[in-house]
Amino acid sequence: MGRIGLLRVGNKTLETPCLLPVVHPVNQAVSIDQLTEMGFRGLMTNSYIIRSRRREEALKNGIHNLLAFDGILMTDSGGYQVLEYGDLEVGYKEIASFQSSIKSDLAVTLDRPTGYPQSRRVAKETVEYSLNNATATMEEYRNTETTWIGPIQGGLYLDLVAKSAKSLWKAGFEVMALGSPVQVMENYMFPELVKMVVAARMSIPYSVPLHLFGAGHPLTMALAIALGCDTFDSASYILFARNGRFMSKTGVLSLDSMKYLPCSCPICAKTDLKKLREADKRERTRKVATHNLYILKEEIETCKEAIAEGRLWDLVEERSMAHPRLREAFFELARNQNRLKEGTPLLKDRGLMLRSTHDQIRPELTLARMRLRRVMQRSTRYAILEASWDSVPMIKKRPRNVGSKGFDIYRIHPALGLYPAELDFIYPFTQVVIAEDTQLKLSPMEAALQLRQMGYSSVKVTPEAVSHLNLKRVRSRRTRLGASPFPRSSSAPPRSLQPP
Repeated sequence: MGRIGLLRVGNKTLETPCLLPVVHPVNQAVSIDQLTEMGFRGLMTNSYIIRSRRREEALKNGIHNLLAFDGILMTDSGGYQVLEYGDLEVGYKEIASFQSSIKSDLAVTLDRPTGYPQSRRVAKETVEYSLNNATATMEEYRNTETTWIGPIQGGLYLDLVAKSAKSLWKAGFEVMALGSPVQVMENYMFPELVKMVVAARMSIPYSVPLHLFGAGHPLTMALAIALGCDTFDSASYILFARNGRFMSKTGVLSLDSMKYLPCSCPICAKTDLKKLREADKRERTRKVATHNLYILKEEIETCKEAIAEGRLWDLVEERSMAHPRLREAFFELARNQNRLKEGTPLLKDRGLMLRSTHDQIRPELTLARMRLRRVMQRSTRYAILEASWDSVPMIKKRPRNVGSKGFDIYRIHPALGLYPAELDFIYPFTQVVIAEDTQLKLSPMEAALQLRQMGYSSVKVTPEAVSHLNLKRVRSRRTRLGASPFPRSSSAPPRSLQPP
């Protein structure tokens, strides 16, 4: 369900998928200027902290002047502070009025994150509290310049997640954000994260942008994007840096345990591991945080390129090999193949590479099987079966002495099974490279019997498959095995026709 989109907010635009780095309105380690130079066109900050510590300045100058940033600014309501420190002494009106007054482009209504672990009773209370505030905010502040984001809560209770998302859509929210993933991710509960995102995404129209709170980990971005998440925010780049945690394409490393510096970003290219370790804490934190941002940005761009090339599934599978729990999350993704097909295009410019048994249920093949069922219809009484398969279309290697007139020609595809040879030029029937151990085990005998069940009175097999198939048994079913369950037409030719 991954897609490249253009999010328009007022007169500003933002290409998605994208990461909105969380910036602290008082103590920001990586400067706003540097974030702009790195190519970030959207940022996120906390309206509760601004209201508490820079209120008058923000109301006078607006949030864009306060942070010296002219891109899209998203403000959180303070819900995460509720999760960390308990209830805030403010209501939805104060938070909504303040966010609108400081001209936030995107603003989250006051919510109460469900978190983890929580009882169902507590989860239900967080959903109701967040929905009540969201609905009231939309009714009172709908016509402001700020675009309001509806926070989806419910945690691991998927029915509550679905209820929250559907209610927000009915209330008129054009952008939604899934809450409570941080603690789930911190506990490496990646399969549960997949279930949460699916429950939210399937409850709202595909066109509605979906934000995922706190999802700043390079290994989970491809997974979340494939599930239909469009934007992310995270302070992980700075939080990890303070603890000496160094992001990489294959996970997060400990700076103190590293033997090499496996990166060539602008920060790492100008230093070495020894100098980075020996730098004072403030400077080391700044450099590692900047490095982490480069890694996150590179991963987003990698995902976008994978979407453009039609190989996002492959990227998700590659990332899943980094951790057993991520691998389980990929399996959970695969179990949702019927839901994933909505955003999968019918045609792609790039062929498929099937490398594992789970690739057999990737969305492209699921769509192809659906279309195949509609076209598996008999147009004559006679079928030709070429049981051997390669990526060369049948029309370029038509069997000798056989014309297509009067015959329906079929092939056996190692991933899709029996199919009409006319589909060779239709994606993805011959635009596939398949590892040997992932192929279907449909024998020529089974394929020939399928054709007989379709009503063909004669099934001929090309020489490549004759050695694998007892043609006489299949073609003489009436005399050798008793009466045929598929009566042939009285005008059918005699069964003595020999295969080409």
